Amino acid sequence: MYIGRHAPPVAARTDPPPVRVTIDPAQHWTLASPADPPPLAAEAVHVWRVRLDPPGEPRDAWDLLSDAERRRAARFVQEHHRRRFVSAHAALRRILAGYTARPPRELEFTTGPQGKPALVAPGRTPRRRLEFNLSHSADLALVAVAWERPVGVDLERWEREMDHLELAERFFSPAERASLRALAAHRDELVNGFFAAWSRKEAYLKARGEGVMRGLHHFDVSLAPGEPARVLADRLDAAIDGWRMRAIVPDRGFSGAIVVADPFEELLLLEGG
Repeated sequence: MYIGRHAPPVAARTDPPPVRVTIDPAQHWTLASPADPPPLAAEAVHVWRVRLDPPGEPRDAWDLLSDAERRRAARFVQEHHRRRFVSAHAALRRILAGYTARPPRELEFTTGPQGKPALVAPGRTPRRRLEFNLSHSADLALVAVAWERPVGVDLERWEREMDHLELAERFFSPAERASLRALAAHRDELVNGFFAAWSRKEAYLKARGEGVMRGLHHFDVSLAPGEPARVLADRLDAAIDGWRMRAIVPDRGFSGAIVVADPFEELLLLEGG
């Protein structure tokens, strides 16, 4: 979870244009092997849930990482943070290898202007571009994949012992702050609403390939419990109807979300990695 500097003031919210809403169905996670993933349709998104503290970490996890990933892992002070980083990035490589039919260790990555990672296509042979995004929080990770369309995913473990309303005042839009204050009488709904909003906002920025320096307050997302996940307005880009958002419940005490560019017709939740 990113806690940065105070956001600058914003203009009052204007009425958002109509957008298509994806209703969140009952969610079921299907066991699958990254080495043999289900077919990924052109208009589908697959989201993999990965446990980062398995009883026995695969011994080949470290071997799958690049030198750059190993250097990043070595910088962690606490062992459990290092172990989870290694597990998450090894799982990402296994998952992407399954869709691209390439060895996990041979996958190469590049980064966009704002740091979003992307796969480097091998050789000169044109191939379909596999888009992906990784998020991890505590002992869980989510990996989202889609063909030829930007996708972002975010995962947040609930933290109850913080001042959610104060943080919302610093980072959320005026409309979101008002929605969150309406939940203040019910602690569980307040916590749920805060982390629903945070995960949706992060997923939206990640799908766009933008960092949090763009500002979390420039756009509004839904956050009330039971309300469909969606982007309500973006004061820096009114063309929000090309993005689709879906809330994900990764586990008890977590909030998650994906955002993907149209077309989006199917979400498959997979357990593995």
